[in-house]
Amino acid sequence: MNMERENGFTLIEVLVTIVVVSILLAAGVPSFMEFIKNNRLSAQANSLVAAIQVTRNEAVKRGTGMVICAKDPDNVACSGDNNWTNGWIIFSDLDQEGDLDGDGICATADDHNTKDCVLRTINALQKNTLIGNPGSNGSIRFLPDGTAFNVDVSPFKLTADDCKRQQVRGITLTRQGHAIIAKQDCP
Repeated sequence: MNMERENGFTLIEVLVTIVVVSILLAAGVPSFMEFIKNNRLSAQANSLVAAIQVTRNEAVKRGTGMVICAKDPDNVACSGDNNWTNGWIIFSDLDQEGDLDGDGICATADDHNTKDCVLRTINALQKNTLIGNPGSNGSIRFLPDGTAFNVDVSPFKLTADDCKRQQVRGITLTRQGHAIIAKQDCP
């Protein structure tokens, strides 16, 4: 009598495989979520640092004051407070008083020499909070020589929503406009 064995898996083999996969997922998913949050924090901190560097470089290149400020959530204007979570804007500051005069729209090359112009607008952060130094009024001004006019020792703290362990990035800005990003513990 020739008995042919059927190919396939037994119920026990399938159940053992499901249990092993479930254990691996239970251990791996939280770590993967932490990885995603940390990468989001790093990307947003780097975005702010890049915007600060652009502002400084434009001040030197143009030979005029430049400002980066916390954006008002309703329009393209400075919010005047230290919450940068709504995003930020970069604009030329010809009279060097720190405010955006007019609408900031520059259509011609001559506009850049005669009025304040918005260069970039960066939109709101996702799932994180960025708070600047309360004394800065939500802005950093660069003089034509590239030095920061109103900088404190540690002006920014980027914090992940539902913060765990070291999901805070402290962004320190020197008077020369150089930024340093450091991991910090959650509050």
